[in-house]
Amino acid sequence: MKNGKPVRKTIYGKTQKELDKNYRDFMSLKDKGIILQEENMTFRELSELWLTNEKVGSIREQSVTTIKGQLSTVNSHIGDIRIKDLKQSHIEAFRASMLKSGKLAQYNYCLSRIKAIIRYAVQKDITAKDITLGMKRIKNCQKRSKRSITPAERQLIIKADLDGFELCFVNLLLYTGLRKNEALALNVSDIDLKKKRININKSLIASKRRDSCLQEYTKTIAGKRHVPIPAFLLEVLSKYIKGRTGILFTSRNGGYISDGTMNFRWKKILKKLQAVSDTPIADDITLHMFRHTYASDLYKSGIDIKQAQYLLGHDDIKTTLDTYTHFGYTDVQVDKLEDYYNAVKMQSNEKVIPLKHA
Repeated sequence: MKNGKPVRKTIYGKTQKELDKNYRDFMSLKDKGIILQEENMTFRELSELWLTNEKVGSIREQSVTTIKGQLSTVNSHIGDIRIKDLKQSHIEAFRASMLKSGKLAQYNYCLSRIKAIIRYAVQKDITAKDITLGMKRIKNCQKRSKRSITPAERQLIIKADLDGFELCFVNLLLYTGLRKNEALALNVSDIDLKKKRININKSLIASKRRDSCLQEYTKTIAGKRHVPIPAFLLEVLSKYIKGRTGILFTSRNGGYISDGTMNFRWKKILKKLQAVSDTPIADDITLHMFRHTYASDLYKSGIDIKQAQYLLGHDDIKTTLDTYTHFGYTDVQVDKLEDYYNAVKMQSNEKVIPLKHA
């Protein structure tokens, strides 16, 4: 009853068998006190409802922007399908399309959003069951392990005909371990040449579809930190910032550099590295690799794990430990290990008590 009047529900089925099943399903839900609402709601409308009620205001703006991008991808495939008509096969078709485009990682993120949205719909009685049950993220068997910039690749950076921006930006990432958007958010005033340190206190929310905007906090709470400036970088930075004020790395219009523009500039840098290389450069060199190289340098220089956690801006020391464990045999200091074993052996010999003969 609604407002004193009976509410009628029409149940459809292409065949008598399907109609009987739909009727039984409805009566089962009715007996359990579950009467589905908003039956004409589309997945797009549901995703907006979920985002507003579950995420906005409870997570950072940068994370909301990231989720919106993922939902845009999802909704371009299944957004206009009504929730009551949505089937697992629709999501599987979306998966096939993403895999065909080579977007495995993006699909995995999108699947996580779809599953969360459907669970929300079940909780709010918008749909009866979770159609995503049993759907799993796809493992990338060809996923490349993290690696550092090689000595030969470092030489290419030195030899390449990089302009002022390119030289400063690449070396800043290489010798400070800053995240790309932390570097792009820097002001000249954040660089203290006298104390030889950089004040990291903000980041950018970057998007390919619009200009980047400033975020008045870092990616993580621990991201707010001071990072030392090595001697070589000090020389590069001093030359670059001379006569500059405001934003350190600016776009053509004097604002912050957008994600799309930075990607374009990075491709230009790679071309310049290739121009001074006798062989094809590796196809896996990314901006984030410079951060991993910095972590590797910290490890090899003997910086302890807690100091590394601070310098890298990690909230969780497990992240630092994970970063520190991506090394190979060439990183192992065999001589030190041998010295340790010899020291242990000597200590053991000292503690041996000679037997007394009867």
